[in-house]
Amino acid sequence: MYEIIEFRHLKCFLTVAQEGNVSRAAELLHITQPTASTTIRQLEESIPAQLFYRETSGVSLTPAGQSLVPFAEQLAKIRDQAFETAQAIDTGTVPPLNLGFSPFIDRALVEFTFASYRRLFPDSSIRPTAKCTAQLIELLVEGSLDACLVTLPVETQGVVVQPLVTERMLVCLRRDDPQAREASISARQLSGKLQVSFDPKLHPKFHAQMVSQLSRAGISTKATHIGATPSDVQWMVKQCMGYALMRESRMLDPDLVMRPIAGVELMIESGFVYRAAGRHSQLPLLVCEIKDQMRKNGQPKTNGRAAKAPQSVPAEQMRLLG
Repeated sequence: MYEIIEFRHLKCFLTVAQEGNVSRAAELLHITQPTASTTIRQLEESIPAQLFYRETSGVSLTPAGQSLVPFAEQLAKIRDQAFETAQAIDTGTVPPLNLGFSPFIDRALVEFTFASYRRLFPDSSIRPTAKCTAQLIELLVEGSLDACLVTLPVETQGVVVQPLVTERMLVCLRRDDPQAREASISARQLSGKLQVSFDPKLHPKFHAQMVSQLSRAGISTKATHIGATPSDVQWMVKQCMGYALMRESRMLDPDLVMRPIAGVELMIESGFVYRAAGRHSQLPLLVCEIKDQMRKNGQPKTNGRAAKAPQSVPAEQMRLLG
């Protein structure tokens, strides 16, 4: 059905949509007005859908045409990036990738990203940096990093945020704790026991959202023991300093277990963040490759659990994005 559609059809469509006039679009494209009209008609017949309203003063987009614009723009951008990447690989000018990642990001996702990059650019190197989310975003904005894998949300101007995986946050506790014998922990039983946490300064926005979501569920938090890494947090739980929240995919100490909160589902999202105007123009292709490999091979796994692709959570469930 769509075999006849070529990039020239999309380019013509975008130009006509921008100009609102077929004749002016034809001039910009250096083609005749009948050729432009024929190209648009071929596109509409191939979809099939009416993309423009024809009027004496010009043309305007139909709802179908409006919905096609962002996809056509994205396809045109991917085309340019693909050609630029092929040229860079051929000339050996693909720059090294300065990639940061937070210690709280699932290590399997980091390795998955490394493998995807090497698959695309086997002759280009990766320079990894491990720091907290707040520090990584600062390095990204100043240009020391090209991209980073961090916990979302990230709300910074000049960067592109691409969510990759979503997973549950569970309660981490000692295996010999009486609550570990239960399939889940109620909010009442949990209140006041979440005494171990990561340092809020590592990701202030995530921490604020987490506290807010827990409070709405009637769960009070009294984090008096602060860890800088997941290993620190697990060690504190193991030392009977309290419970902690942990990603479901996290590899646990043998003496620890994780349990969900009854009736409350907290979700955490990991994403790939890069500079919108960075030197590494191939990064959108890397994101496409990562997502494509996830669709083909499943989500990266740690501790036998697979994180999920980004998805919506039912309204009655608690959602924690951080």
